[in-house]
This record gives sequence, C-alpha cells and structure tokens, in this order.
Amino acid sequence: MRGPHLTDFEVRVLRPEETRELRHRVLWPHKPSAQQCVIDLDETDHATHLGVFAQDDEPWGVSLKRHAGVLVGVCSLFDQPCIRCKVPWEDHEALRLRVMGTLPEVRGLGAGAALIAGASDEVLRRGKTVLWCDAREVAFGFYERLGFDFMNEVYELPDVGPHRTMALVLSSPRN
Repeated sequence: MRGPHLTDFEVRVLRPEETRELRHRVLWPHKPSAQQCVIDLDETDHATHLGVFAQDDEPWGVSLKRHAGVLVGVCSLFDQPCIRCKVPWEDHEALRLRVMGTLPEVRGLGAGAALIAGASDEVLRRGKTVLWCDAREVAFGFYERLGFDFMNEVYELPDVGPHRTMALVLSSPRN
C-alpha cells in the first residue's frame, strides 16, 4: 500500500464531536476519554471545525461514518481576539486557530499544511486577513515554514507546556 502524499489529503468541515477522538489521541491523551476533549467555544455559531482526510484506507486514521477516507488531522477556528499580546490588527480582522493536530504517521507529508490552507481559505471567505494561534513549542518550526510570525515571547500553559502567539497575515479578503 502506498503512503499518503500532499495530493492525497482533503480538508472538510466537521461537526465538533467529530474532532474529539483525534484531539484525544494527539493533543490531550492525558484526558480520561475523547468525550472530554471539548473546548468552551466548540458549539458557538462562529466556530468552524476542519478535518484533513487521507484518501488511502490506512489503519491508523480515524473513520467517520459520513466521510470517505480517514481523518488524520483537525483544527478549529473561532472569532476570538488575541489577548496575550499587542497585535497590529483589529479584532474583527482575525480568526483564532485552536486545537490543531495531526497523527504522527502523517507529519511531514502535507496534512498539516493542507489544514492551514483550509483554515486560510476560511479566514478569507469570512472577509478577514489574519489567522493567529497559541502555538505549542514543538510546532514553532511548522508554523514558521508556513509563513507565521512570532508575536511574543514563550509563555507556559498549564497541563500543556510552552507556547508562543503566532500569526499569518493573508492577502486582502475576498469580496
């Protein structure tokens, strides 16, 4: 069986509950169950949840009944202002990227980049110009390679570890 390649990934909109198993496996394995991998804004009207799917039927992915392929990464987007540092944009110009993660088996193959491309499309679709996040230390290089800039120094998030705020300024919004 061949391994995934960048063109083998497809980004799709998910329901919040469809993100939880992957969040548990990748981001919060210390939580007792996937059902507890919820964040405060998951069910809000302004939330968008994205999943990246590998088209190969690999055994390590997460199968979702209404989707072809296997889920290998997720992220969520929210209309949420940055409060960790001073930013050069207005609150209404940005979306916050949260709870992004990919399975270890697809790291370096384009799944994460596909998620960021899908998130960037959503930013522009909503008439905004900035995608920002609280990046985990282990992901600094990933975000830098995709054009994100650091906005502050390292800070610690309890139970998660060192982070920095990073932002990607996109071209002008779509009309």
